[in-house]
Amino acid sequence: MAKTQQVGCHLFGAPVNHYLKFWGTRGSCPVSGPEYIQFGGNTACLEMRYDQTILIFDAGTGIRPLGKKLVQEKIKHIDLFLSHFHWDHLMGFPFFDLIYNPESSITIWSPQKSPENLMETLFAQPFFPIQFSALKAKITFKTVQEPVKIGPLAIHFHPANHPGGAILYKIVTPKEKIGYASDNESSPLSQDLIQFYNGIDLLIHEAQYFPEEYTHKKGWGHSNLTDVLQLAEKTHAHKLFVTHHDPMHTDTDLMKLAKMAGDQSSTPSEWLKDNQVIHLK
Repeated sequence: MAKTQQVGCHLFGAPVNHYLKFWGTRGSCPVSGPEYIQFGGNTACLEMRYDQTILIFDAGTGIRPLGKKLVQEKIKHIDLFLSHFHWDHLMGFPFFDLIYNPESSITIWSPQKSPENLMETLFAQPFFPIQFSALKAKITFKTVQEPVKIGPLAIHFHPANHPGGAILYKIVTPKEKIGYASDNESSPLSQDLIQFYNGIDLLIHEAQYFPEEYTHKKGWGHSNLTDVLQLAEKTHAHKLFVTHHDPMHTDTDLMKLAKMAGDQSSTPSEWLKDNQVIHLK
């Protein structure tokens, strides 16, 4: 059994401070325009609050408005879990207000060794005018290796099927299990992955392609709808939430995918929107 590392009003019966908020639900690159109004265009960023514990998953462009909210609330510390270092999961970090606050501390959990070197490259000239060494917050890097416990939450890790490597997450609260798989090609279905997410309450997973699109995009590291529905069924997920939408998919496309899911699977599913909140037990 893996070791666990220790780190330091109600709505419909759920505590107000137990929730997930999706600040960005788009994959690959941000988008804008009238055809994206309903679902939004910010790239991956998920905030999780549970009592006094705040976790952030990925630092896409959605982390920019999240940072403004955290500053307004005078939040001093957060744990940021990066699934990987592709641009869409990192491009918002230079615009995250907490990194310029000398009273803030940020622990960055990364699947990559020496992530500080990658961060220094992100801020290097001529790409960005402020160097990483000039940031005011206290930033600590930790490599994801084994389960971590932060406050009442246990965070487990599983490798994703994605070019360059990525990490899938499972967050266990005192009352629920939540899976977060933003970038993962789930074809063929892995028995290890099914076991990892077995009995999951909320499965958050990408379904970036229509089945017919996937035939031309195998090996790109993203899933098609049919395989994700099978994963949800085989893991006995109570509900499937779909994120990391393809930048080419308009609101109409995403509503079509959602309808296809309802027609093909008995697992309840929902396509996530920017700024959507899911209340936890």
